[in-house]
Amino acid sequence: MLTFISIILIVIIVHEFGHYLAARMCGVRVEIFSVGFGKVLLKKQAFGTEWRLSLLPLGGYVRMKGDTDYTVTDDPTTFWGVHPLKRAWIAFAGPFANLILPYFLYFAFIVGQSWPGAVVPAGAEPARIGIIQAAKFSHMLVKKSIMDMGSAFHQNLQRAPELKDLGGPIAIYEVSAKVQEQAVEKGDWGFLVDWLVFMSINLGVINLLPIPILDGGHIVISLGEAVTRRRLSLIARNVLSYIGISFVFILMGLAITSDLVRIFG
Repeated sequence: MLTFISIILIVIIVHEFGHYLAARMCGVRVEIFSVGFGKVLLKKQAFGTEWRLSLLPLGGYVRMKGDTDYTVTDDPTTFWGVHPLKRAWIAFAGPFANLILPYFLYFAFIVGQSWPGAVVPAGAEPARIGIIQAAKFSHMLVKKSIMDMGSAFHQNLQRAPELKDLGGPIAIYEVSAKVQEQAVEKGDWGFLVDWLVFMSINLGVINLLPIPILDGGHIVISLGEAVTRRRLSLIARNVLSYIGISFVFILMGLAITSDLVRIFG
């Protein structure tokens, strides 16, 4: 359970911190940065933001000034008050953080620990790998991870999709437990790094899908507004949001159903 929660927290905190940094760069005030949901256990005010630790450690969020009030457009410190290109960058920064995290994970692991065979050339000692060489290995491993995921996705497209192809929170928990078991049994924490990389890349890619409530949807809408120099009407935005929410809930429902069918058969 600890591994599952830790991996979820890491990839989501990195994602939200990407939004946070981009918002600050664009002059948008970030009112709240929360790790977890529900009842607030700890909070501290710093850098103009309230930093929270909440009861349910299964995610997190960033609340920007005015991000729930689409009508506020004359205040440059609010999300809707900045130029559409800035909003697109703020939305993109979260997935981007997830996509670059694997480079740092592999780099830190290669420099700091031994990794049998796959990382170092024959006869080389991991501890003697220099920074430049470690960076090259990191790039190689991230590239391989992305290619493997792409290949698996392409293979799934070659046949009719099935419900069992989806994996929900239970499936993620089960895989996390197996990965932890392998890491402990073989004394190789590279298994956990690989799984964390997989989760981070997937979160980044999924959030780039052009679905209205996801970051990709915000990016497409913001770029459209920048090109046309016209704001999407409140009605149109609400309709798109409802469509996006419905799609995400249906997908989540299918994933959880897949988990339950696999368990109870």
